[in-house]
Order: sequence, then C-alpha cells, then structure tokens
Amino acid sequence: MVEVAYHYLPKIEVSTSIFDQRYLYDLAIRYGTPFFLIDDAVLHLKIIELKNGFIDFSGDVRIAFSMKANFNPAVIKAFISKNLLFDVTSIGELFFYLKCGGIPENVIYTSVTETREEFCEVLEKGVGHIVVGSFNGLLNLIDVALQKNASPRVMIRVNPEVGVKAEVRASYRHGKFGVPLNGPTTDSATSLLRKIHNSGLVFDGFHFHLGSQIENPICFINALEKLEVFVLKMRKEFPDLHVKIVDIGGGTPVSYGSPVPSPEEIGAIVTKKLNTMIQNIGDQFTLIVESGRYLSAEACMLVSKIVNSKVYGGQKFIFVDAGFHLLLDAALLRQEYPQEVVPCTENSENLKINLAGRLCDTYDVFPLSPTSKLSGAEPGKLLIFRNVGAYSIVFNMPFHCQTKPPIVLRKDNGEFVLVRKGETIEELFEEEGGNISTEV
Repeated sequence: MVEVAYHYLPKIEVSTSIFDQRYLYDLAIRYGTPFFLIDDAVLHLKIIELKNGFIDFSGDVRIAFSMKANFNPAVIKAFISKNLLFDVTSIGELFFYLKCGGIPENVIYTSVTETREEFCEVLEKGVGHIVVGSFNGLLNLIDVALQKNASPRVMIRVNPEVGVKAEVRASYRHGKFGVPLNGPTTDSATSLLRKIHNSGLVFDGFHFHLGSQIENPICFINALEKLEVFVLKMRKEFPDLHVKIVDIGGGTPVSYGSPVPSPEEIGAIVTKKLNTMIQNIGDQFTLIVESGRYLSAEACMLVSKIVNSKVYGGQKFIFVDAGFHLLLDAALLRQEYPQEVVPCTENSENLKINLAGRLCDTYDVFPLSPTSKLSGAEPGKLLIFRNVGAYSIVFNMPFHCQTKPPIVLRKDNGEFVLVRKGETIEELFEEEGGNISTEV
C-alpha cells in the first residue's frame, strides 16, 4: 500500500464569482439581508474543471452531483441541464430531483437505511443505479425486486479501510458506510457479491467514498489497489464477473483560503492507477466521479449587513445580521469561509478583528480565512461570505426564530432572479404549529 507523502502545488486558484458592489447593494435593498446569491456560470464551470481533471482516463467519465450538499431546485435544474448523474440518498431528495425534471436513469440511489419502503419507491420510479452497503439492505432489495418482477442494476458500496487525510474521513476501520472487502460476517463485499450472483439483480460494479476535503490523493490509489486485488480474487470464483462501473465518490477539495490540490492534480495521479486497473482486470469500466462541495461551494455567497461594532482591549468586534444558523459548518468544523467587506477600504486601525453573528450563542463567532478582507468594516456596510454553496442552505436552522433567507440566482445571461422567497415570521410561526388549536 502506498504511503508516500503527496505535495500539491502551493498556490490558490479559486474560480469564484465577482459581483459589482452596486448590484449587491441593489439586491440588499430589494430583498433585505441576509440573502444567498448563486452564480449559474460558476456551477457550469465547476463541472468542466472536475471532468477535465480526469481527461486522460481511457474510458468514459461521468460526473455525479451529491444532492446532500445543496438541494435548491435552481441548482438541481442547472446540473440536470448538463446531463449530470445525481447521487441521491433519500426519498425526499429523489422527489426534488424528479420534480425538477430529472430522469430516473441518471440517479445513483445510495441509502444508509436501505429499507423495503425505499426500494419499493425507487424501483417504481425506475431509478438507474442502486448502491447497497449492507447484507440486510441487499436482502430487502432482492425481496422488493422479486415482488415487482424487476432486475435493478446494483453496485456494492465498499469500505476499503484505507487511511485518508481529509477534513472529514469516511473510510476507516469499522466505519459507518459500506462494507469491508473481506470479513467473517455476511456484511462484506464477498458475501454481497455471492448473493447478488445468485439473485435476479444485475451487478454493475463498486462504489466507495473516502472523505470530504481530501488533502492527499494517495488514498484513492490505496483504495483502488485493494479493490483490484479483490476483483481478481473473486473472478476465480466467478469467471464471468465483470466490472462495468467504478464510482470513486467525492472528496475533491475547495479552497477556503489555503492551498488544496486541484482536480487536475488529483486526476493525474488517480487516472494513472485507473488505467492500469483496466489493463489488469480486463474490463473497460465507466468511471463515476462524485462531488457535492466542489460543484456547488464556490458558486454561492452569503450577503449580510454589518449591524453593530464595539472596540475594547485592542480588539474590534464586528456584528453581522447572519449567524451560524445559516453557516453551520463555521461552528461544527470551524470552516474558514473567506469574508469581504463591501466596499473594503483601507484604514489605520491597528486592531484585531473579531467577526460575530447575531445569535446569542458563544460559538457564533466566525473563523477568519487567510484571504478575508475586513478592512473598513463599519455598521451599514455589507459583508459577504464566499464559497458557501455546499452544506449551508441545507443546514438552515430557525434558532432564535430566524427565518429562511431569500436565494437569488444570477443566470448565464447576467439576469438576477429570485429562486427562493424569504420566509416571513408569520410563515415560521405557522410552520411550528402556531395556528394549530390545542383546545380539547
């Protein structure tokens, strides 16, 4: 197993949106703050960047969007228009996808619970690919497939149990996701493959996900090497075994101000191993590269307003009308979203800046990115948080009776359109059951 260190280029290349400050202030007046602003052009650019990273792969490459990162219908429709696959993890996500005009053949359904009820609906909707990650889940799928006289295409989600250098690891010994390649229980890829072989299901290949914000792509090489050995071993038992798909999951990192490996750097290393694997196992499989964060993060910013400030102890506290209820990863992962005062002006203050949200909570203080520009921060100015398109909108919370903010989309032609109305306090009250009578 490869354990050498990988050194990516010490540079920052962030293809984020640039907006004229006049537009930002006009939108703030029209819709109020805070609001999310999505750039359609960047969504499309990220698809190209990710696919170009694997341009030297000898087979077909498909990009899949992980809906858990952002299920706003405008984002879903943008990716549907580019014929992306969609990694869907719940019946709710499947509803959103189909409601936005997606075709079920482009869905990779990857559930954690793997219930009969889920599989029943998935098969009724004609989903193209189903990933199984447990023996019990496989039994549920086989049972439903027999009831519906269906022969779904199936991938096995494996946990390659390799070391991963990443912000969030998803592959490690005794991890939650997938099954080990080998093991003493039925929850192993060996047992699942044998069961699939004796069922009416169509085996397509393997799926794994190693983590989020991967810093060293060597983990992909290690995972693929273990998978290759497993396929060659199982082919002795099943000579007609063929791998049609290898889904390497996500993990392509986004820069929040510090250098990270680019899709080109990751792809150059991983592609070389994939091409070798094709030669060794003799199957020209399709490569699926998934992403939620990389495809959506840099396309979105949160626009807030500076509403208060105070100075003491040689420090300046800047308070905005947003909080971690809109950017939860700032509190959970100490995510350093790049921030910028609009307009950003030079000043002579020699003070440490602390950026705080409007919540009455100790953790509602935003970590600063190395690229944050907070000079000239004063009440009344706007402050934007960049790269917030992934795992922000989906984590919105009504803490302190905070309503969902509006979402604005800049289309490819430059037009700004409202794609989600801001929630009113009356709507939140009704949503929380305020208009339900409790009288007996």
